[in-house]
Amino acid sequence: MSGAGAAPSMTKRDLEVALVEKCWKDPEFKKQILADPKGMLERHIGKQLPGDLKIFIHEENAETLHFSLPPAPTNATELSDEDLEKVAGGTEVLVVLSVGFAAAVSFAGAVGSVAGTAALTKSNGW
Repeated sequence: MSGAGAAPSMTKRDLEVALVEKCWKDPEFKKQILADPKGMLERHIGKQLPGDLKIFIHEENAETLHFSLPPAPTNATELSDEDLEKVAGGTEVLVVLSVGFAAAVSFAGAVGSVAGTAALTKSNGW
């Protein structure tokens, strides 16, 4: 856990949502972010981003659709025979319960994260 009073960290998705909302509300900001995404983000957050970081922002319309392909995971391996057996059927109740519990905990964490992000974006003027 972070220390008391520390600002919650923003995820890429949190930043994207805040950026879209800001662009919808502020046409001048939208014009500037499309012209110079990295520079505008640096000015807005008050920090210099790594020199080798590239930021691309595209505007969709009715005739365009953009997809972003993330890098392939480095730990992608084939499933073991044991994992294949679990996927093929015969999962135990314990596995089902642990997955359900993990999902519930994940959902609860996401709700808390959204609340923290909302506070952070409002304090940044987004």
